Amino acid sequence: MAVAVVALEILSCLGLGALILRLLKIDGALEAGEHLAFAFALGFGLLGWLVFPLGVWGLLKGPWLFGLLLAGCGGCLLVWRKGLPRAIDKPDAVAFSLLALIVAVLVLDLAEGLSPPGDADTLAYHFTAPKLFLEAGRIEHILRPLDGAIPYLVQMTYLPALALGGEQALTLWTMLSGWAAGALLFVLCRRHLDLNWSLATALIFLGLPATVYAAGSGQIEVRTAMFVMVAAWATARALETGRLKYALLAGIAVGFFGGAKYLGLLFALVCGLTIVFQRRWLVHGAVFSAAALLAGFQWYAWNAVHTGDPFF
Repeated sequence: MAVAVVALEILSCLGLGALILRLLKIDGALEAGEHLAFAFALGFGLLGWLVFPLGVWGLLKGPWLFGLLLAGCGGCLLVWRKGLPRAIDKPDAVAFSLLALIVAVLVLDLAEGLSPPGDADTLAYHFTAPKLFLEAGRIEHILRPLDGAIPYLVQMTYLPALALGGEQALTLWTMLSGWAAGALLFVLCRRHLDLNWSLATALIFLGLPATVYAAGSGQIEVRTAMFVMVAAWATARALETGRLKYALLAGIAVGFFGGAKYLGLLFALVCGLTIVFQRRWLVHGAVFSAAALLAGFQWYAWNAVHTGDPFF
């Protein structure tokens, strides 16, 4: 049951993200592998965004969350039309060795993905807050010492897994969504590096202590790295091509990051400054800002309603 729920949530993220790419007409500029990785990253953020209104309306129940996942799966038709990734370079002995090491790392990650959560932050709020929201049937305003009420966009994606598949589905979901950041890094590297160097970079990322520690737990940093990579790529493309659609995509990605963590606001500022220091600064800046505000406003509005301060 846990595996089925996680598979459904993966397909939902792919479908939701593919819909964003189609609406922005960016899917045509992406290879099949890039399309999969970008679609998952964007769909991951959109899923968290869509769970929020269900929580506000008091609809955090299994049937509603199941319906949301099913609706997202409809976009998988766009993924199917794009086709499956195809190898560009023929793997050599080095590539097969790197692939074997990556598989070894992923197998070891299964120990974390199949085991109960154990780190302090996960037990304190990353997994506890979604559990409390499900018990209440709605999101609650939770105050914490030092940093007040934090944004929970990433944790919103934990709710369908926990509600429909229990703790085992939740831990598997965090493990697999952590792997997605490595896959996105790989496809971005392939635009500039050969197969071996791209595999080596992905292996280094997956083997970093921060990734090993956080990817299979409730920690959100590895998952927000997907938003960072999409935003950085889209910002560069906006400057290179002058097309608004890339500024819009960058705004959506930084908005998701801001909706997941206060630190995302600093990254949004960096991307925004990069956008405005170029020829089409006014129109790109306006589109970027509007998209970032739409994608990231939810939890700040939630704080403002309860405390009078969006950043508390």
